Amino acid sequence: MEPDSDAPEFTLAEVLEMESLYKEKGEETFSEKCCEELATKFSFSAHRIGKESIECKQVKSWFYEKHHRTAPKDTQHTSFEEFVSSLRNKASGISSPATSGPVVPLDSPVLTDTMRPSDKSKAERVAELTDLRYEALSAKDGAWFDVASFLNYRVLYSGEIEVRVRFSGFNHDEDEWVNMKRAVRERSIPLEPSECHKIKVGDLVLCYRANADHALYSDAHVLDIERNIHDAESCSCMFLVKFDYDETEAKVDVNQVCCRPT
Repeated sequence: MEPDSDAPEFTLAEVLEMESLYKEKGEETFSEKCCEELATKFSFSAHRIGKESIECKQVKSWFYEKHHRTAPKDTQHTSFEEFVSSLRNKASGISSPATSGPVVPLDSPVLTDTMRPSDKSKAERVAELTDLRYEALSAKDGAWFDVASFLNYRVLYSGEIEVRVRFSGFNHDEDEWVNMKRAVRERSIPLEPSECHKIKVGDLVLCYRANADHALYSDAHVLDIERNIHDAESCSCMFLVKFDYDETEAKVDVNQVCCRPT
């Protein structure tokens, strides 16, 4: 897949702000007024000095893509286990595109980007994987981001599979090779205020963390829960979590927590 040179290069702060706004307002973010205000705000931000300005249509496109990825699907998606299994099956049957030569075993040298499974074209494989809903762990900052697409994969000497991912809302310059087993998983699920009962002490959650240096979504474990009586529209419960990344503790509300699929 050729890099999309026209894709907007949103900064991390901009992506997180749009994520938060979409979670709060949903389809209301599609409005011209909302997108225009965000585009203007981003374009004149100090973080965008030296970068191209952001247009309203780029913000709106990001929200539409976000909505498409999070909306319920009518068709049944391949499970994560089936996805991994299919990659392993394809990897075990890879041969050189120039010949119909022997199968390359999993313990062979790292496969180059020009070596492809013979049964399907790259475009067909990418189309299949793009419709799936996953998140991947960035090695740059230890945070999880939604996967916009899987661009390629390769097999290491050890037999482990690495996939090259494009993170949602980020330019091709931010593409990364990540370990399929340890750094790719099904998307975490944002919670509605009425769903706070789903979180239990000891649970692994994806949690928003912010300080002077960063604002990211990272893995954390729930240490304690302060449950309060509330209605279905707003939750006043508080969750004490410890981030796996640096073992710091923080109190967060339900809007900052995503649970793992069961």
